[in-house]
Amino acid sequence: MSDEEKIGIIIVMHKQKHNLERLYSSLSKQTFKYFMIYFVDNNSNDVDIRLSKELNKTFGLGITYIKAGFNSGFAGGNNLGADRAIKDGCNRIFFLNNDVSLDENCIENLFNALTHSGGFDAAAPLILYGIDSGNGDIIQEFGASCDFSRYKIRKNFGGRSFRENDSNIPAIMTLDLLSGAAILINTSALKRSGMWEESYFAYGDEIDLFRRLKESGCKSAAIKDAKLWHYHKWTRSNKEGYYFEYYLIERNKFLYYRKFRLHFQMILAVTEDLLKFPSRLIWFMKVCDFKLGLYYLKGMLDGLMNRKGKPGFLS
Repeated sequence: MSDEEKIGIIIVMHKQKHNLERLYSSLSKQTFKYFMIYFVDNNSNDVDIRLSKELNKTFGLGITYIKAGFNSGFAGGNNLGADRAIKDGCNRIFFLNNDVSLDENCIENLFNALTHSGGFDAAAPLILYGIDSGNGDIIQEFGASCDFSRYKIRKNFGGRSFRENDSNIPAIMTLDLLSGAAILINTSALKRSGMWEESYFAYGDEIDLFRRLKESGCKSAAIKDAKLWHYHKWTRSNKEGYYFEYYLIERNKFLYYRKFRLHFQMILAVTEDLLKFPSRLIWFMKVCDFKLGLYYLKGMLDGLMNRKGKPGFLS
């Protein structure tokens, strides 16, 4: 295989070393071997890097280490890694969460989609929920449809059993939006659309990116035979994770409206979110606590005030 086929895998880390062994094990078993990992360390110390190097004595993966020196966020870390991978001659970039494991054919099937399946510029796997005992059967998403003017998405097949819905899921599905948890994308497409929007820090940045990809003429698809399991900790005990996620999702929605000058939609969104807040607060208290509702409101206010970047409550 020529250097032109090499994939740069971007993994952004921030105090998540517990995910590495599972991830590295699945990457070491990939049928597609021609990739380099770009490990972006968003910590202020070398703890994650030291563990990575120790684990890699077992797995033997090619890893380039990049120290951000500060918490640059998901978007900033992805950009750091992608810039280096492109300089190193990678013609495809695989943005990958660290809390996942991949089916052994995942990368190969994504690669084939970009090279043999109808001119796609970006491809994503079928994402399933990981469980404590290993690989789960419940679908998190198979890409999504998106109304870019309203910042509204509809995930495909979410919450359904893969075994029960296998025959209903197309092998390749052309879509508006793919999950930032795992996206293989041609570097030529990134050069046309631009990189991740760093003002968001994390969450909601996929909508911004895929709006620009679509406007630049890029085609995106989800690939059923490329499977991935996501082990994000969706539990009541993960309060800080809930605060972080729902604050940023709400804040970044309004930053998006500002960026693309969708002022009428922003007014509608404020009205809708305030009217629906009482019912949402009940759900927030069910899955987390009352404080989650306050972070949600703070996200709305900070978005309206155009406060960008790393949230002030993060260490």
